[in-house]
Amino acid sequence: MIAKVIYFDEGSATDFLHIIDGGKVDQKAEKITEVTTELAAKAAASLAAKFKWLPFLGANVDMETNVGANRSGNTIINKAITNTILTDYIDLVQAQTEGSEVIKTFKNYKLKPYPESFAYYKMMTPYLIMAEGNFEAEGMAFNVSRMDEALESGRGYYELIAEGSTEKSILRFNIQAFRNNYGIADLVKMRLTYHAIEVGVFPEDKLSMKEEFSNSSVTLTGADILNDEEGVTEESAYLKVYDVILAGVEV
Repeated sequence: MIAKVIYFDEGSATDFLHIIDGGKVDQKAEKITEVTTELAAKAAASLAAKFKWLPFLGANVDMETNVGANRSGNTIINKAITNTILTDYIDLVQAQTEGSEVIKTFKNYKLKPYPESFAYYKMMTPYLIMAEGNFEAEGMAFNVSRMDEALESGRGYYELIAEGSTEKSILRFNIQAFRNNYGIADLVKMRLTYHAIEVGVFPEDKLSMKEEFSNSSVTLTGADILNDEEGVTEESAYLKVYDVILAGVEV
């Protein structure tokens, strides 16, 4: 059971629910929107009625309570829909039959960034802002003060190496999907359970920033694609790549 959610990619979870469960998510979201909007409107009307006897406040109270109710209503709606998607997603994953799982669960895996990779620098850049000037990495010069901003706007997903007792994989994280003020740097310090879906394979040694900027292309062979049980081909360092949907503390 997931007791604390650290990361939840709501968009990917919604797509998964749409594909597996059809239009049920839309119907449920629509019903939640109707109910919470009605509750917010009733609260606004009640508050306005209490203060309307003050003539110099009447119009302002009407306007401000309606605006406040709108904001409150939107917050309630968004939170309710997100929570519904989360619980529906977890229920659907738990209902997967053994041997035909679409979502893979990673437990007891240690995560780390590949040296000199985008994720490696993303973990450092919030603190590098305190420094001044430029620094060099992989033969390239970077403006310290602008690097975090550039990474934030220019890249949505970051890859970390996940190592288990017998398996090694690449887990990709949507930087916007972290919750409760957690970030990608926190993952290396925590023991979490990860839900992820396989999206391809990639050579581990191509994860560095220099390699991603280079013009060299990656050519897959049949042996590369047919990974063995450990997630790595025998003749190369190709790893299976998974997009993470949920990460949390399991009890």
